[in-house]
Amino acid sequence: MSTGARLAELLARELAIDPARLAPGATLEELEIDSLRMIELAFAVEDAFGVTIGAEPAQLMARVKTLGDFSAYVDELLAARTAGEAAS
Repeated sequence: MSTGARLAELLARELAIDPARLAPGATLEELEIDSLRMIELAFAVEDAFGVTIGAEPAQLMARVKTLGDFSAYVDELLAARTAGEAAS
């Protein structure tokens, strides 16, 4: 399953967002993800993907505007984790 699909599934389950609204181009604003919900989402993503989101919610929201952006960010975190594990 792709990162985007796993992320959409997570959003539907954890934040009770209708799966039909979870297209890659959907903005966080359209999905009603504010800074408080971003904190909830960050914790859920860390648990589900085994990554650490070091950015503050405001920084993260400035960086990711759409669900596709968030998926790409999680892919970057996964790649960095894999590179770190390979270097160990």
